[in-house]
Amino acid sequence: KKDTEGRKKTALMQEAGEKVAAAEVSVKKFAEATAPFVGEDGKEVEGQDEAACEKLVEQMKESASLVGDAATFLTARAKDAAGNPGHVETLKELQAKLKEMQTEMAKHKKVASAHEQKYSAKKVLAEAAETLNTLEEALKTSESACAPLTEDGGLKFLVGVSVMTLASALRDHMKAKELTHEALYKEFSGAADSLSKDAFSAHLVKLPEVLSLEELDFSEERRTAMFAHIDADADGNISLAEFKGIFKQRFICVKEITVTDGLDVAKSKTTDKISPGVELDTESNPATDESTGMIRIACSYGEGKSGFVTMAGNQGTKFIDLISPFSIFCKEVDKTLGETSGSIMKVSTWFNLKIKELMTAGKEGPLADARGELSKLRSKVTGGNEQLSKLRAKMIAGKKDYAKKEVDEKNAHILARERKEAEAITGPAQAKIDVLEAACKALEEAAKPIVGLTGEELDTFPTPLSVVEACDKHIDEIMKVAEEAKTVAKEQQEKLPKVVKGPMMDAKRELQKMVAKAELSKKQANTTLNAVRGKCGAIIEARAGEVSGLLRKTAQEKGLDAEAYFNVVSPGSEKISEDAFCSYVQSLMGESYKAEQIKLLCQHIEGGGVGRRRFQSFVQQYFAVVKGIAMTDVFDIGAAKTLRKAELEEVVELLEGPRSDDKSGVVRIRGKSLTDGLEGWISLRGNQGTPFLQEVEKPFYSCQVDMALDRDFKSEGEAGLVRGLKADEVLELVEGPRKETYEPGLRVKGKAILDGAIGWFTARDKTGTVFAEADSKYYSCTSSVAMTDNMDIKDCKVVRKLAVGELFTVEEGPIKVEDAGITRVKGKSVKDDAIGWITLKGNAGTVYAEASSKHFCILQDVPMTKLFPSAAPGEEVRVLAKGEAMQVLEGPKQETYLAETRVKCKAASDGAAGWITLKKDNTKPWTPYYKCKAAAPMHDAAAAEGATVVREIEVGEAFELVEGPLAQGEELRMKGRAEKDGKVGWVTIKDKEGKRFFES
Repeated sequence: KKDTEGRKKTALMQEAGEKVAAAEVSVKKFAEATAPFVGEDGKEVEGQDEAACEKLVEQMKESASLVGDAATFLTARAKDAAGNPGHVETLKELQAKLKEMQTEMAKHKKVASAHEQKYSAKKVLAEAAETLNTLEEALKTSESACAPLTEDGGLKFLVGVSVMTLASALRDHMKAKELTHEALYKEFSGAADSLSKDAFSAHLVKLPEVLSLEELDFSEERRTAMFAHIDADADGNISLAEFKGIFKQRFICVKEITVTDGLDVAKSKTTDKISPGVELDTESNPATDESTGMIRIACSYGEGKSGFVTMAGNQGTKFIDLISPFSIFCKEVDKTLGETSGSIMKVSTWFNLKIKELMTAGKEGPLADARGELSKLRSKVTGGNEQLSKLRAKMIAGKKDYAKKEVDEKNAHILARERKEAEAITGPAQAKIDVLEAACKALEEAAKPIVGLTGEELDTFPTPLSVVEACDKHIDEIMKVAEEAKTVAKEQQEKLPKVVKGPMMDAKRELQKMVAKAELSKKQANTTLNAVRGKCGAIIEARAGEVSGLLRKTAQEKGLDAEAYFNVVSPGSEKISEDAFCSYVQSLMGESYKAEQIKLLCQHIEGGGVGRRRFQSFVQQYFAVVKGIAMTDVFDIGAAKTLRKAELEEVVELLEGPRSDDKSGVVRIRGKSLTDGLEGWISLRGNQGTPFLQEVEKPFYSCQVDMALDRDFKSEGEAGLVRGLKADEVLELVEGPRKETYEPGLRVKGKAILDGAIGWFTARDKTGTVFAEADSKYYSCTSSVAMTDNMDIKDCKVVRKLAVGELFTVEEGPIKVEDAGITRVKGKSVKDDAIGWITLKGNAGTVYAEASSKHFCILQDVPMTKLFPSAAPGEEVRVLAKGEAMQVLEGPKQETYLAETRVKCKAASDGAAGWITLKKDNTKPWTPYYKCKAAAPMHDAAAAEGATVVREIEVGEAFELVEGPLAQGEELRMKGRAEKDGKVGWVTIKDKEGKRFFES
């Protein structure tokens, strides 16, 4: 036993020597592998090829492994060597060699370590790239697998459904006609040995009518696709075998089902049972078991087995499912997507492990860089996962969409029939829409020549009227057809059945769209027309300023006002015809005359010829001051002297201009102020565009109440009256407004001597008219004095004593009695009408009575009122008559009056001119545009009696004055033009009962 143990230890020592020797050989190889990487100077050499690097790294690993293995083995042998000097010595020698090798290894490792990191880093990145390429290929495979559904929408499967529909119909046809597949094939091929595309398509076209099956009415495109689907070998012909193939169907059992030897379950025997997963083949169509109502089909399965199975129970339980190309496709796609998902997971795990392994590589060096690169590349794995998720989502959506398409394919004939019926309903409205679209296009074409023009091109455009007339014609058609389209569309909607989907629902939506489109077409047409009118408006504005200026200049040269000038242009007529207007303007403009532009201007001024009012309004232009500005004596601002400052709201009549001052850039006009008739130059706008004047219509007023038309600016009562103005009379501003100021008047509070009535009365009014003055005939007793019956104080009797303060009126005297040295008067007592002689002054100078300053005599009838202000006098007590005496109780007191606004006007009815006072309650601004307040007839003559009714004017209609207003008996009438249709005639503004039909 001892010898055996010794031999064993000797064998182990030998093995130790062998391990050390093997390690020594490997270390020498490691040194050799390192040599190419160290130069003669002992420094490392870069740029070695990949094979040398790989050899170095592999040799280093091998040497490290063998040296480590030898070291471990020698350590284990230390115990075995104990007690055997020879073994101990051998072990020391081996350990010494091993130490030398470890030192040599450490030296070479310094060179190899850097190359090992670079090599390892490069290797791991290459592996990562290869892994990602594998992943990308898997994703591409998945996308390609899904493409028939996600990209092509399942078209090839839908074509397959069409082929199945055809096969089902042909099975019934074969059964009914007792035809074989071969016989049917000959029907298709025309007895030829092969079935060409043209023959197949030609026969298929006839089938819907031959078999009375609408579902076989396929499109030409679908027929071509079906031929390609059946022609499996793509040789351009359908063989008999390929033709027979369309009748074959395969099902799979999904729930255990019994097999019988006949269709009728009650009359047949059970021959077998089929378990889930078993596949069945058939070339038959399903049939219904009349006794049970279940759907059954004849099929074969296994090895030569056949019989009838139930497809679905009468309660809806499904026993077998059709194995369709689509279901096979979906199954294969699901498998492919699952495999790709596994690949992604595997790649993700690989990246995580490698990154974890490289976490020990430190923060710098090739391996650290490789770790960072792997972290970046890992995002592609995440992206692949997202890509796969999107692909799955597209597949889910595609399957859902395909299911709908498949149902639609099967119901295509029903949809086609309903679509045809729907088109019959939408057709009439669509026809109107087509006409409408053509009219809209024609409008756009008609408008095109002018809508894009600006600047000089627009200003010189020669045919604006032709464009407008063409557009008006098209717009009328558009409005007419649009309304017709809406009416027809709404009528057709009533014919639609109440459904929530399908062609009829689509038809309902289409008809609703047509209604909306008709309305939109109207709006768009109006927008186009407005664009044309806007361009024409720019032309009109340019020509209006030019022509108006020429007419104004000509009138000034002839010394005519606007009214007289109208009579020159249109002698003997109240209208200037369009031809006459254009001819006259042409004579003024010369070569710059453009016929259509001036015709357009004429129609703008007034259609059907220019009347007197419109002509005057066109020739006379007025501006209102919107910012205070000086009026000067000449155009040149630098050389001009200020005449006065134009006040806000002051109205200025244009006499010349506008003209632009080249030096200052200011636009100026020469005008005449209506306030005071002052003529001068005034700036229209500044060089920065600041407006000083704003163009306005010439002011007109309408009387709200009966009022006075005075001859002069200063109101003078009846003496200065031109005539009275009636309510609703129209007045044209001639001059003003101007302020009229008044001297203070006098008001007195008094007591009527006649009846004791007390109140205020006007002694002198604001115009200076005197209604009462102090009365010197009244005397008041200052001392008690006797009233006698005779003047002679020596020969008289006392009538009675007058008390201090008692009043009397002088009827005779005063008479100075020289011999007595006294002054006497004959008077009448106010108290009791006693009459007698009274001494005013005694011989000693004593004053017994003196003239009273507290009495007024009424010179002309004047009201006595309860309150002081004449503008708000309160209740009238009574009218004081001429000659009445009034005892003053308070006053006389001065009464001041506010300045009043006065304007000089000309009555439109008869041309009477004069001044009126403007007040809020007596006048209002007037325009020639009236609105109908109560329905009224329009007549063809000024007098309503015996006149023919043109038409009824409705409430709310706008009406433009052409002539009047004129009094016809007790009615106020005017001639006007209805804005609605341009009809012209006479209407009643106010009838004899005061009912108002029109309001300005």
